[in-house]
Amino acid sequence: MTRRWLRYTAALALLVGLPACGRSLSSATSAAPAALSPTAGLVATTPAGTKQVTSLTWAVYRDVNSLDPAFAFDYPENTAISLMCESLLRQQPDGSLAPGLATVTYPSSTSIVFTIRKGAAFWDGHPVTPADVVYSLDRQMNPATGGFYGQGFDRVKSIAATGADQVTITLKQPDYWLPGELASMGGVIIEKAFAEKQGKNYGTPAGSIMCTGAYKLKSWTPGVGVTAVAGKNYWDHSVHPMVQQIVLKGVPDPTSLTSGMLTGAIQGSYYFGLSTLSQLQKSKNVKVYQGPGWETDAFVVAANSGPLANVKVRQALSLALNRKSIISQVYDGAALMPRWLANPGAFGYGTQVFNTAYNGSAVMNQNLAAAKKLVQQAGAAGQTITLGTSSQIPSIAAETGAYQQAAEAIGLKVKLDSVSADNYINFFTSASARKGVDGWITVNYGDYADPAALLATVVLPNGSQNYDSYSNTQLTSLLQQARGTADLNARAALVAKAEQLAAKDLPWIPNAQPTNVLMMNDSITGATGSFAYMFAPWANTLGGK
Repeated sequence: MTRRWLRYTAALALLVGLPACGRSLSSATSAAPAALSPTAGLVATTPAGTKQVTSLTWAVYRDVNSLDPAFAFDYPENTAISLMCESLLRQQPDGSLAPGLATVTYPSSTSIVFTIRKGAAFWDGHPVTPADVVYSLDRQMNPATGGFYGQGFDRVKSIAATGADQVTITLKQPDYWLPGELASMGGVIIEKAFAEKQGKNYGTPAGSIMCTGAYKLKSWTPGVGVTAVAGKNYWDHSVHPMVQQIVLKGVPDPTSLTSGMLTGAIQGSYYFGLSTLSQLQKSKNVKVYQGPGWETDAFVVAANSGPLANVKVRQALSLALNRKSIISQVYDGAALMPRWLANPGAFGYGTQVFNTAYNGSAVMNQNLAAAKKLVQQAGAAGQTITLGTSSQIPSIAAETGAYQQAAEAIGLKVKLDSVSADNYINFFTSASARKGVDGWITVNYGDYADPAALLATVVLPNGSQNYDSYSNTQLTSLLQQARGTADLNARAALVAKAEQLAAKDLPWIPNAQPTNVLMMNDSITGATGSFAYMFAPWANTLGGK
């Protein structure tokens, strides 16, 4: 799970104030009727481009570190790999799953058959074979690879070629979460012979990659960027890339990014947490979109003893928190008020079931009187909580300040354990670093559009992010049932009940639900507007207006 810790910390380091992009705070916090999507008005896709573009530069917040899907842990890597490589299944902009390199059938509850789509081929013209699929998935599962996605395969018994164009995954027990994982980095297919020849150089600047996407790797020079060009013989003939070349360039300085967007030197970005976004919105040369996000800004509870180990104190702290201030100061309005841990942008299936349950749940509004009463009932008045923070990360400092203010307002004392920006990650990775720390701030998301993708890591007894040894047998049972439930609406109903329980127990405390921000030069259009860009081709319809 190192990939999660790294990318969350990197994301938070950039969150220095995200201006609003057409979503007002009032609309984000008001109650919605059951039939209305909580993400209504957000843009999942942008109109397809209609004109050829010779070349454009797309900014990511730093240089790409790897083009190997097994080691894709952060925004730059995902943006680059999803531009050029394809997974077995594909996440649509609305979060639903569709065929990617393969179609899928379920002969039984413990058998999943993938049929490779006709004509699917790598850039070198070699067809995608079952051997390539088995190799790619086995490589993700193999601990010797040292990749980040092995845990998603924990119910897999075997993966084997079972036909000239088929691969069968046999499961230890039913697993309807696995297709979502196979529509993410864990399901990206690479060419076996090419990867074996490359060895340790695969996916590094010293080597190359071999994928199947509409854009193929031309060059990768650290400090300069990753250059992808439209393939002339892309296997899916329904896709016709309009941009001939895309350069992914690391731009860590927000001032440089802003200048590049305003002058046209940079044509697009999913840049996270840009404090100058309002300036870009006012420019006639830049178009800013706000799409459904899958991320949750939350307070990680890590207390196994003390005040925050008491559910009433967690509930009190949540009630005392001024979330409107966080959304205004940290996100400048570009976030929704939470009702669950899940961001409603992650409702990729069973949408009406999720929408109805979510809209029927209470908004996490501030109520100091009720919070003070809960602290008194818990007998926690005057007790101390310790918050992990970093004064070097503005968003962390701001949100920690909001929590300190909330805690002190309801009779708790607060101690801060402040570390450097570089060491903030240690709260996630080191038991000794977080010893005595009751919690800290994170921006977190699952790898596919299912509320369970994040929730399971937080609340299951063996969850990779269950730092406070949280356990609720009813919640665990609901998630395990959901994982084994084929019917989408029935699965959504189970996950919704689990989210409602988590919203009461608060193993993590949700702070805000960020939206996905996309900016493009006004002369181009067609990029994916939702957070799905992180896991599926986002530039296949990109082009000139």
